[in-house]
Amino acid sequence: MASDDWKGIINQILYGLMFTPQLDDDNAGQMATAMVERRYFGAGPDAYADAIVQALRYDGPLTDEIETPHSEAGFRDFLGRLGTRLEALRPWPQTPA
Repeated sequence: MASDDWKGIINQILYGLMFTPQLDDDNAGQMATAMVERRYFGAGPDAYADAIVQALRYDGPLTDEIETPHSEAGFRDFLGRLGTRLEALRPWPQTPA
C-alpha cells in the first residue's frame, strides 16, 4: 500500500459508521466480518488491517475529512477493536485471481 493510501481506506471505514450510533464490540465484529467477506469493503481484509495499523500510529486527526457524529477518541478506540476482531478472523479466505 502506498504510504498515503491508508487514509482513504480509513475514510471508507469512517463513512461506513456514519449512521452507527454506538461504536461497540458488536459493530466491530460485524464490520470485520464484512471486510473478510468483502461485503461493502471490497479492498479485502489485508488492506483494511494494514490501514488500521498505520492509522493508529498516526499522530494527526483521523476524523477531519468526513463529517461524523463520532469523536476522534471514540473512532480511534473503535479502530483498535476492529483491528483486533479482524485479526481474530485469520486466516482470511483468498480471492480468486
